[in-house]
Amino acid sequence: MNLSTDPGGVHGIPPRAIHERQLDDAMLLLQRAAAASHQRGQLLEAVRVTAAVALAAAGVLITLIGHGRTAVSIVGFFWFVVSAFLLKGLAGNTARQGALLQEMFDIALFHLPWRATVAGDPIPQPDVRRLARKLPRGGAKDKRITDGWYDPTNDVHHPYDVFIAQEQNLAWDARLRRRYSHLIAATAILWTTIGLVVGLAVADATLLDTLLSFFVPSLAAYQISYEIWSGQRKVADERDRLTKVVNTELHNGRPGPVPDDEWHRLRNVARDVQDGVLRTRLDTTRVPEWFYKRFRDDDERDFGDTAEGHRVRLAQDTPNSPP
Repeated sequence: MNLSTDPGGVHGIPPRAIHERQLDDAMLLLQRAAAASHQRGQLLEAVRVTAAVALAAAGVLITLIGHGRTAVSIVGFFWFVVSAFLLKGLAGNTARQGALLQEMFDIALFHLPWRATVAGDPIPQPDVRRLARKLPRGGAKDKRITDGWYDPTNDVHHPYDVFIAQEQNLAWDARLRRRYSHLIAATAILWTTIGLVVGLAVADATLLDTLLSFFVPSLAAYQISYEIWSGQRKVADERDRLTKVVNTELHNGRPGPVPDDEWHRLRNVARDVQDGVLRTRLDTTRVPEWFYKRFRDDDERDFGDTAEGHRVRLAQDTPNSPP
């Protein structure tokens, strides 16, 4: 795929809007490859979390029965090292691959130049096709792709159409990540309370025994919890900051042709915002699929209505526009 087919950018209203072009074959290929890569990252994260939770649960049982504390503590510390260094490194590599695939999709869709100084080299086309084949056709994730992600931007001049799509991406993800960070923090506090109650009150163990039998096996779980909580908040904060930049341009925008000087300035802003989007995508912390599905319908309505509000305000009346 040539990512520099239109290095000069688009002036005026694009011949085909973003929500139409996102369903082109080349665009679907990139989205499927990105989804497959993201799925692999979610699997790695699930392995880390499941093992950590199992060890933490074992710590509760050991605290209650009072036997096997040394063995469970050793296993818990060993898994903490494996999870924090080996698996986290693998997750980082997967996150970079998925982020680059999403970046390739966005910049081709938005008619923005590829910025090699920030992103490096794109994923080779054979690897894109190999990954895309791994996503089952007709499944839930594939259906979300073929339904389309970005809402209509027809009759909006470039690059305001890009800002509408970027705002939807940034604000939705920031809300989701901040919501998930709250859940992780609440869960960690609850688990600590359970450990103290089980160890000190129910099992009548000493504080040292409670630390060894409950909290050492839970080290990996605590490490992952802190990693997720801090990572999600960091990404959400950055995406909120970028959302404010995009919203400022959208609210200051007017329908109709964009003067050349302003067009170049807006294009640079859109390209800089896209760099920020890439930086947040490189973070290894992810939101699990079940959590995304839990809030998807309401979030989709909220941000779809917001995007349509921007489109209506910025759309230029054309002979082909509906009355």
